[in-house]
Amino acid sequence: MIREGTERDLDQIEEIVGEAKQGMAQAGLTQWGETYPLREHYEKDLHNQELYVFEQDQQIIGVACISNKGHEEYHEIAWSEADAFLCLKRVAVSPQARQKGVGLAFYEYAEQLAAQHDIPYIRTDTNGENEAALKLFEKGNYTLVDRQYHGQFPQPFYYYEKKVHSS
Repeated sequence: MIREGTERDLDQIEEIVGEAKQGMAQAGLTQWGETYPLREHYEKDLHNQELYVFEQDQQIIGVACISNKGHEEYHEIAWSEADAFLCLKRVAVSPQARQKGVGLAFYEYAEQLAAQHDIPYIRTDTNGENEAALKLFEKGNYTLVDRQYHGQFPQPFYYYEKKVHSS
């Protein structure tokens, strides 16, 4: 079940994110590291009422930020329309729950939130080396709209969107 995150969820979130970072590092992925994401990012999401968790059997097994603000470079992306959107960020799933639909459930939940609030788009991005995220976006019928290189990252970031509601 997906619900809004609370202060008491932060320790479990920090554990899941730590496991995700460790797994990414072991796989040679550079998108997340020592400085991102941190507990403070999720605390800010909580403060902004943008923190969501996937809870199963009273355990947090996934976390996501669902926001109406994109990353700082979003204004440079060739989106199909300059329209309102929800953006998923900092999605992490417990290693024990991977490939069980938890990540996709966050995107479907965001699509429902968008429809409820007459927001036409869901937007998201990932580093091109993150094949799991790329497959997730394809499975969710998201459309690739742009690629951009950033800083020290050897692969470009891929930017996706999906129209979920007519404005």
